[in-house]
Amino acid sequence: MQLTRKFLVKGAAWTIGAYGISQLVRFVANVILTRLLAPELFGIMLIVNSLATGASLISDLGLGQNIVQNPDAEKPDFYNTVWTIQVIRGFLLWAGFTAAALPLARFYESPELSLVMPIAALGFLAGGLRSIGYSLLQKRMQLFSLNLFDVTMSIIGASSLITLALITPTVWALVFGALLGQAAYAFSSYFLVKGLKQRFHISKEYLKQIMHFGIWIFLSSIVYFLSTNLDRLYLAKAVPLELLGVYGLARSISELLGTLVLRLAAVIVFPLIASLSHLPRAELRQKLSSPRLKLLLVAALGSSLFASVADILVNSLYDQRYHAAGWMVPIMIFGVWISTLCGANEAILLGLGKPSFAAIGNSLKFGYLVVGLPLSFTAYGILGSLVVIATSDVFRYFAILAGQRLQRVSFGLYDGMVTAVMLCSFVLFEWLRCWWGFGTSLDGLRL
Repeated sequence: MQLTRKFLVKGAAWTIGAYGISQLVRFVANVILTRLLAPELFGIMLIVNSLATGASLISDLGLGQNIVQNPDAEKPDFYNTVWTIQVIRGFLLWAGFTAAALPLARFYESPELSLVMPIAALGFLAGGLRSIGYSLLQKRMQLFSLNLFDVTMSIIGASSLITLALITPTVWALVFGALLGQAAYAFSSYFLVKGLKQRFHISKEYLKQIMHFGIWIFLSSIVYFLSTNLDRLYLAKAVPLELLGVYGLARSISELLGTLVLRLAAVIVFPLIASLSHLPRAELRQKLSSPRLKLLLVAALGSSLFASVADILVNSLYDQRYHAAGWMVPIMIFGVWISTLCGANEAILLGLGKPSFAAIGNSLKFGYLVVGLPLSFTAYGILGSLVVIATSDVFRYFAILAGQRLQRVSFGLYDGMVTAVMLCSFVLFEWLRCWWGFGTSLDGLRL
């Protein structure tokens, strides 16, 4: 596959456009839902979604990544083995999540979880029954079909949530709305690749290959979950549900731009590196340097501008119950920026078949959070926790950078440059705010 300017521009344009539409749909839905539903309902769903994410990640064998990375992925024996494992995994997750509902409800002292979790667990069955067509499109880099599908699913998911919230403004609107979206995704996925037929089948040869590649994905996913969700699980026990819901809103807003870069890394960089992994490392690095730098420069400027105006947007679009999210977002955006660099670099290592360094990085991040979160919350409350969360990806970054250096495709100097641009731009935007009489983005901070 040729890494041409035309290919990169076209692929990035489709991905950015689709992402923008999807996020706009979700953002509008989010604003509407916060008008209809109380913050504590989002707090309950933050716990449920965090636990569901954890269950998915600690059982992750990198099935989608296997299809993208393995040269035999188009063979029926291979993709039927992947699909069969996926179905079995979905059933086991459903059973385990349902069984854990009552103990977790007691642990979090939230009786609602004992009812919500078994219903939400049905989403695992829908996920297990999805077609592997999406991963095949990702491998083939058929970006138009991928992005059109994602946009369509975003619209269906948002419509389901809003409709049910209008009918019943309770936590069940969020639960059943999510289930409808997951069911629609599973059903529609079978129309992505024409003529693709899946059946239950296990090939011993391919099972070994899948497990060999997936073991590091499995280990990485466990520590990834622990490092990226420990904040939500810890705060779910430490703060009221109302504040937890506000924190969840702030986190989702802060991740908007970073998720775009990670989306580009997943649908373009990872499969592209997998197809070009035979090239000499110096040539591969040269091909990646310029487009990667340009993308991150745009992301740096966008992140700094977003951090400077996020509180204005929050105060304008959300009612007073959610205004505390305004001062949280700028702090969290700096953490998201470091996470964005990690994700962009991790996609390169994954494409080269080297997922182990991500596991090491997430382990270091998790260790920092285990120590830092309780100490910072005890000393400085939610503000201290946010600072620790925002700085935690630094440890992950240097572990991934070490892996890149070993593979001779590192970009540490470029990352330092774009980070400096991001920080200087933020200072400039904050100065302009003050000059125009809008104060700073942290004026709503409550120490």
